[in-house]
Amino acid sequence: MLQFQLFRWRWHGRAAALSATLLLASVAAWAQSEPAATPAPVIVMVDMQQLVYNSKAAKSVQAQMDKERESFSKQVAEQEDQLQRARADLERQRNAMAPDQLEAKSREFQQKLEELDRTVQARQRVWQEETKEAIEKVQGAALQVVAEIAAARHANLVIQKAAVVLGTDGFDITTDALTRLDQRLPSVTLEPPATEQQPASPVPPAAKN
Repeated sequence: MLQFQLFRWRWHGRAAALSATLLLASVAAWAQSEPAATPAPVIVMVDMQQLVYNSKAAKSVQAQMDKERESFSKQVAEQEDQLQRARADLERQRNAMAPDQLEAKSREFQQKLEELDRTVQARQRVWQEETKEAIEKVQGAALQVVAEIAAARHANLVIQKAAVVLGTDGFDITTDALTRLDQRLPSVTLEPPATEQQPASPVPPAAKN
């Protein structure tokens, strides 16, 4: 049976990149406003992994992807069953066929098997692109919310919570940011990538002899 890789997001790398972006933005702001002096740090911290992963929008992406995978898996399973029956029929008829006819039938079966495999691989590429673009939308909205909360608190430094050894709850804006993010972006609709056509449906049933 063909196996599907489960969809996983690499949150730690993305969260680190977002945290670095916030830090660089803060440094740039200081350089413009106070070029001759280092301001006293006003710090807030955020768990970007939790913020994005636990958001309603990210959960909506996962739900849509699960539904797509379930539907497609059923289609592929049906085609696999048909190909298995076709293989069994070919084995039973092997001794009754002329060599050239057997070779033609075997080649036809192999082509159908390879076509199904290409269809699965193409669909997986589409899924990867769909989820990538959807999660980037969630991350962009999350970053904007974090920046707004930091500005409201007059913070000049936002740090990733995972990097904090000790801290108090008063500095953590994750819960507040999650509430705002859910209100602003409750869902994201998966869309086929514009640069790649949708893969064809699984191969039609094998013709009966």
